[in-house]
Amino acid sequence: MVLLKYIARSALVLVLGIAIAHKARSQCNVASVVTIGTVNCSGFDVVVQFFGTPTMTSYAYAISTDDGSVYLSGGTNSSGYTYHVPWTNDPVVTAVNVTAFDDPTACQSIGAWTGTLNRPVMDLQYSLTLDCSTGLRALRWTNANIACGSAGSHTYTVDGSTGTVASGFTQESAAVWRYNTLLAAGTHTFGIDATPTAYPGYNCGSFTQCWALSTTGLITFVAQSVTPGDCGTNFNLRAFLDGCYVSGTLMSDGLRPAGLIPTTEPYTALGYAYTGSPSGLTIAPTVLSTTGANAIVDWMVVELRSAASPATVVYSRPVLVQRDGDVVDTDGSVYINVPVAAGSYYVALRHRNHLAVMMAAAIPLSVDPMNTTIDFRSQLQAAYGTNARVLKSGNYCLWAGDVTGDGTIRYIGANNDRDPILVAIGGSSPNNTVSNVYSPLDVNMNGVISYVGANNDRDPILTTVGGSTPTNTRVQQLP
Repeated sequence: MVLLKYIARSALVLVLGIAIAHKARSQCNVASVVTIGTVNCSGFDVVVQFFGTPTMTSYAYAISTDDGSVYLSGGTNSSGYTYHVPWTNDPVVTAVNVTAFDDPTACQSIGAWTGTLNRPVMDLQYSLTLDCSTGLRALRWTNANIACGSAGSHTYTVDGSTGTVASGFTQESAAVWRYNTLLAAGTHTFGIDATPTAYPGYNCGSFTQCWALSTTGLITFVAQSVTPGDCGTNFNLRAFLDGCYVSGTLMSDGLRPAGLIPTTEPYTALGYAYTGSPSGLTIAPTVLSTTGANAIVDWMVVELRSAASPATVVYSRPVLVQRDGDVVDTDGSVYINVPVAAGSYYVALRHRNHLAVMMAAAIPLSVDPMNTTIDFRSQLQAAYGTNARVLKSGNYCLWAGDVTGDGTIRYIGANNDRDPILVAIGGSSPNNTVSNVYSPLDVNMNGVISYVGANNDRDPILTTVGGSTPTNTRVQQLP
């Protein structure tokens, strides 16, 4: 039976009143049992069984739902009807009412159903799995249990290309289908049954699969670029250095435009011994030609430490930090690759004249860099130890001033970090400066060693230990 949308209730009462004007009003003894029958992608069945006298051949009635939709029956019947009510924009129905219209004072609501009826729309679930040997990603549709149907029951759209699931996907299990084409880095779109028809789908045994997407509602996702061969663990890492961080969202990069950043990692010469990674790693000069937010500020060292013994370095390697705080690989990748087995690790980060920092807890690392971002700038990222970073302009930074590299910043006393600066500029003439240098003594990393005056390298050390109490020290928070 065709259901007509009820638009004006008063008009309906008037029309019905004319049609049955010869009938006398009587006490309404009619009742109904209202139940819900089949639920599918297009709507749901309302089953109405009538009881009592007079019979429903004497009445006209409507079916309404709690979302405000009203449907007029196409006729009357004493035994009842099954009506298929289409879904509206409301995905949940909690009440269905049957109402008679020819006797509005004595017989209005003659039956109702209450409960919770959910539109059986399934959200598309998918996964992207990195193939480290190619740097590409496998797309999988992961809630596709169509074992009782057929792959031909669905069509798909990936990046504007539409086809059948049977030809475009390979079934790996009852609920997992893999797209046959590996996806490169970039932005992609994905949808199943992406047609203008509302709520496409099909009945599948005891349940219904109704995919909620349309041609204008495709899922959009971004696949991060990965260099082929970067197996092991990959992750994103971010940090700020207090010495060259003034405020805002960028560090200064005074060393790079002056041509002072070496193309060979500097930490081996400073006495650092790498674990697993070879020393003397170099970068192409073109890596230092980038300007703006992605300009290189300096070299750093990242360490992966044992989850069971955080003092044990499992692997360490040189990396680069950009002005926006992104710590990047030496090959230009925006993520860090460490060739160790996937698992849980502590991640620590070192700089040649700042105190190192480490995560407060070990976290799982995998081959996919999209799974993990470690942001030492963030107040939400817990760090190991106490006061391991300095909060500056809303961002955390590594403490500046460890010019001796011994893990403790001192302003006065034995092995302090102030005296080497004074010695470097001449000792007896504190106004002197040494320009165009790449040195741990250059605390603010502007290429100039200075002891007094604007932008000197002595004041940051005093600030780090506490300013008003120069005898204080600041100790690196590493196990």
